[in-house]
Amino acid sequence: MNNGMNYDLLLDALDKAENGPVLDEKEWDREVIGKNFRETLEKYDISMERDDPYITNDDALADRLYEAGMELAVKTGVYCIDTKRRMTWTREELESILSDMPDSVTLGTGDDTATVRRRRPEENSHVVIYGGPFGIPVSEELFIPFHEAYAREPLIEIFNLGTLLSTRGRKIRAGSPWEAVAAWQEKELAFEILERVGRPGMAMGCVEIATTEVGELAGTTLGGYRPTDAHKINFISEQKTAYHHLTEATHYAHVDAFSESYFNPMYGGYVGGAAGVALACVSGSIVMRACYQGTLNNIGPTHVHISASTHPEVLRALQLGLQALARNANFLTSPFIRPTTGPGTMEIFYETGALAVASAVAGCSYIDASQSAAGTHAGHASPLEVKFVAKLTHAVEGLSRADAAPIVAWMVDKYKDIQSEALTGKPFQELHDLETLDPTPEWNQMYLDAINEVNQEFGLNISG
Repeated sequence: MNNGMNYDLLLDALDKAENGPVLDEKEWDREVIGKNFRETLEKYDISMERDDPYITNDDALADRLYEAGMELAVKTGVYCIDTKRRMTWTREELESILSDMPDSVTLGTGDDTATVRRRRPEENSHVVIYGGPFGIPVSEELFIPFHEAYAREPLIEIFNLGTLLSTRGRKIRAGSPWEAVAAWQEKELAFEILERVGRPGMAMGCVEIATTEVGELAGTTLGGYRPTDAHKINFISEQKTAYHHLTEATHYAHVDAFSESYFNPMYGGYVGGAAGVALACVSGSIVMRACYQGTLNNIGPTHVHISASTHPEVLRALQLGLQALARNANFLTSPFIRPTTGPGTMEIFYETGALAVASAVAGCSYIDASQSAAGTHAGHASPLEVKFVAKLTHAVEGLSRADAAPIVAWMVDKYKDIQSEALTGKPFQELHDLETLDPTPEWNQMYLDAINEVNQEFGLNISG
């Protein structure tokens, strides 16, 4: 299969969901996850302190974390909430599954393709930009101009989508026929946008509106989204799946579609603090590949109180997890950038920029940016924060971790004390001309000021 899936391994995962040992979900959370995480962190002497650098420059620690993650993946496996069964793999099975992963994939068609490649820490190679307002609620009326502004940005190579608030003027109910209606409407609008901007073959993240298998099966079919798009599938925290996820994985295999698996380890939850989140990034990636045979691997650890992946402790954990994966396996991995701040604030550039720099030098293959204002406010997103991420990411490709660390620290210092203040900024329509889709002069100047600040502080010579 072109998507990097192994069908026999997927069938084996489905068998495990049906035949594994029965377990209560509370026992899974507290014992299988909580207890095993604590014991594994202690065994491998993995700890992270608040005064540690935001970028780890310790290859031995990254490799130790990977070994811990592999051991934990064997101990834990995956929990299927529908069958209440535990899906487990031996180390030999997991190592065989990981050895089967491709080191590059090309999404999209024609002149609009994007090739995502495995990268290693500090590698001077291209990081693909997967840009768009992922998960941001948006009205039907605003959907086309809102997204067209993103699709026009040439630095965006794979196009992500926001979420329709309604479909044909009706409420969207998960698992109902209206989810299927919304999936088709989303597809029609998205394809119209690509035609408008002259990028018909660009890959898209889809089906964004799909909260169950109904939306995915409706949207990815004859005349719908294409196999060359990035079809999404996720874990439930921590390391849980459900029938509707497994159904989606099976569908992707049969239509030979690329898939993007993603999961959100919870900082302050059953995995614990920063060290536990770093470990979850590794173990979760390993068992998610075993479970879904996903093409791309997207990690978005989340702070339980502020719902952000940019929190300093979360950022520190994620970059170490990315290093461990990049050094030891062929994962095509991205951070999911979810800042607390929104467009129209200077802080959004610092939040998104800090995680982008840390991830790029840690060896990520692509960057998913961004779910502005934690995805909680309708229309609160703008392509300018993605453009900033793209420019900054490409500027630090090949930079050493030691040289990148001061950039990240400088940016973190500018936002770390305001993350609980809900600086959600302004909606798209107040920051962009809805006729030309250009940013307002004030908003564009803030973007240029952020670029100039970075250039002056660190001599990166990024153009506006």
